[in-house]
Amino acid sequence: MPIGPAYDIPKIWAFNNYQYAGTLTWIRGAHSFKFGGDLLRMQYFSRSYGDTRGRVNFLGRFTGHPVADFLLGWVDNMRRQLDATGPYHLVSNYSAFLQDDFKVSPTLTLNLGVRYDLMKPPKEKYNALAEFIPALGKIVVAGTGTISEADFENRIMTAGLTPYVVRASDAGLPETIVRTDWNNFAPRFGFAWRMFGNKTVLRGGYGIFYGSSSLYRMDEYNDTYPFGVTETFSRVGSAPLALTLSNPFPTDRRGFSGVTSSYGQESDSPANQYLQSWSLSIERELWRGLVVEMAYAGSKGTHLQRRYDINQAGRTREASAVRPYPAFGTIQIINDGSNSIYNSGQFTVRQRLSKQLFVRGSYTWAKSIDESSNTGGTIAYNFSSAQDSRNLKLERGRSDFDIGHTFAASFIWSPNFSRNRLARDWQLAGTSTIYTGPPFTPRVATVNYLNGEATRPDRITKGTADNPTVDHWFDRGAFVVVPTGSYRFGNSGRNILDGPGAVIINASLSRRFRFGESRSIQYRLESFNLPNHPNFNLPENNMDLITAGTIRRAKNSRNLQMSLRLEF
Repeated sequence: MPIGPAYDIPKIWAFNNYQYAGTLTWIRGAHSFKFGGDLLRMQYFSRSYGDTRGRVNFLGRFTGHPVADFLLGWVDNMRRQLDATGPYHLVSNYSAFLQDDFKVSPTLTLNLGVRYDLMKPPKEKYNALAEFIPALGKIVVAGTGTISEADFENRIMTAGLTPYVVRASDAGLPETIVRTDWNNFAPRFGFAWRMFGNKTVLRGGYGIFYGSSSLYRMDEYNDTYPFGVTETFSRVGSAPLALTLSNPFPTDRRGFSGVTSSYGQESDSPANQYLQSWSLSIERELWRGLVVEMAYAGSKGTHLQRRYDINQAGRTREASAVRPYPAFGTIQIINDGSNSIYNSGQFTVRQRLSKQLFVRGSYTWAKSIDESSNTGGTIAYNFSSAQDSRNLKLERGRSDFDIGHTFAASFIWSPNFSRNRLARDWQLAGTSTIYTGPPFTPRVATVNYLNGEATRPDRITKGTADNPTVDHWFDRGAFVVVPTGSYRFGNSGRNILDGPGAVIINASLSRRFRFGESRSIQYRLESFNLPNHPNFNLPENNMDLITAGTIRRAKNSRNLQMSLRLEF
């Protein structure tokens, strides 16, 4: 029963980004050289007060109604978070590049280049970082944070975790805990060849692109013991919790039950994630401004981050003794062992029908496969954490964002009514996009003892509906919950079902009012989802619910907006 504001209010976010970038261009003969560098300093502070003020839960377990439990003072459980100071992360990224645009001949141009990126791992201003390092089997702390040295040591000793906590300096690790990856060279190559006169162009290219350091996932390492401690009091049996609102967290009843959850990553051989991207296209002007283009584009992601429970229990009995690290509960590890592959074919037609009217249409077929599309910690339509940490290959499937077919069309009409002041300088534009739906994963919300999270059911038939509707999007009878005590996971794969596609039609009407030689005001009226076509969200995928397979929400309806823009 909620009373008062949300338990995690107020929230504080603060960002400071300092960047210096410079480029030097030198033209010599057929070569155009570019040299440059970039320095980016990022500061990120966030604080969510979470349960620091405490949370008292009245669930209606004793009277059948939460309000009645509240009036009688019958508490189901209480909890609060201790020492939540919030992280203050600092990151420095450095990069340099060299590029040569070489005009080999009037019809052939080469683009050659290389870039180097140095992305230092995030550090915390007060060294309030703690991560579980699998190679050591311990929690490594960068420092004591804002906790005094004496209190820090006493907290670890009282919990009986002295053998399982070590300073980064004693473990031979830097204050960032994760070592720096220095091998980030990224070559680039491209070409443009005008063939058979001036109406056919062949283009292609290949490049490597490194991902930047992530600050946001570092929040989890501030919530890891000993910097993140949650104190919980729960009822025993059927009786209400024997605590009072005037003293809900008595110090004489405190105890430590162990580290039930932790976060970590592999620090010995880190590798920054990178993307290899390649493309090849041919463009031909057929006649009178009609241009046709066919293209292939692909990419491969390497060392992508993924999350899984490295302390997953075995399949013989339900006990902490079967965990690889018995002193700990769930340990969510982020490592760089995932990869992805993307391939697409694209066909585009462009036509300028007149000086005032331009139209464009395109079709894209694409396929994206990976093992983890994100490292978020929530269990939603698509699992962020692996179902079976001991068989990560089972996570390979369609990406969460995989869209198989996309058709798009657009036009711009700028009528020339120069003799009529009211009709001049108007522009009408429109876009329409039709695409198939993204995939999603059937799940079972019941917590599985093997990994402590929701898992996937067994699939006994294909699972798709012959004629999907909002009330019956997929065949619910094709999935069954894994029997309790079977000590195994469900056989359903990741992202095996297709969600609903969408039809999006947008339009805009604008006019520019000029005054003076270099000043104007643009009025713009825009409509998003002009026909108010219903586009649906993904269906309920929790097989524990009777609403499984039904769609209960739609995407945004028609939206109109007007704007004025001053240009000078």
